[in-house]
Amino acid sequence: MGDFDSDDENSQVEKLRNVKVPRGMFVSGWDDDADELIEEDKNPQASLDRMILWAVNENRISEVREILQLDADMVNARDNDGYSPLHRACYNNFVDIARLLLQHQANPNARTELGWTPLHSACKWNNADCAQLLLQFGADINAESDGQQTPLHITATVSNCRNTATVLLMDRNIKARKENNSEETADVIARRTGLSYVIFEIGHEAFDCATGLID
Repeated sequence: MGDFDSDDENSQVEKLRNVKVPRGMFVSGWDDDADELIEEDKNPQASLDRMILWAVNENRISEVREILQLDADMVNARDNDGYSPLHRACYNNFVDIARLLLQHQANPNARTELGWTPLHSACKWNNADCAQLLLQFGADINAESDGQQTPLHITATVSNCRNTATVLLMDRNIKARKENNSEETADVIARRTGLSYVIFEIGHEAFDCATGLID
């Protein structure tokens, strides 16, 4: 946490620390099979990094903006599982907060303890708008988490993932035929788990072609 020297900055910090915080649960982390792990932060006012994580999770953009003005490094805050404010914005589909964080140099390829990027988080919940925003800011569309799961693999586990799958598959950098550590491509997972398999046909190798200039 940065040092706060002026009376004005101290008063703003106190204002944020005294904000009424509802007691509740927030999503904290997932692995590739369990996506419902949660933890409770009973005292988010204890530090700025905990405050920004709470404020993002509660969709309180004004508080997020104030915290970043006080200490820009808070854009890189992490919870115990390695989730950043950007991860939280993207799994909640808070597009305006995600954009604000990215404009403050949030890392679009930040990794959790399990190797999840914000794009993995957006894809887990079919948050196509956040996925598209992340790609515009340089997110690695083929990033692999533990288990070699790409965002497209994660998308395929969601039964109704048409919007996000389309965003990913229409990106020129997608490697749709990548296999995870179970030697499965995303379309194999989609065929088994959801109603959106037809979308994954866009990534079939039959659509790959080499082009060149004719002399």
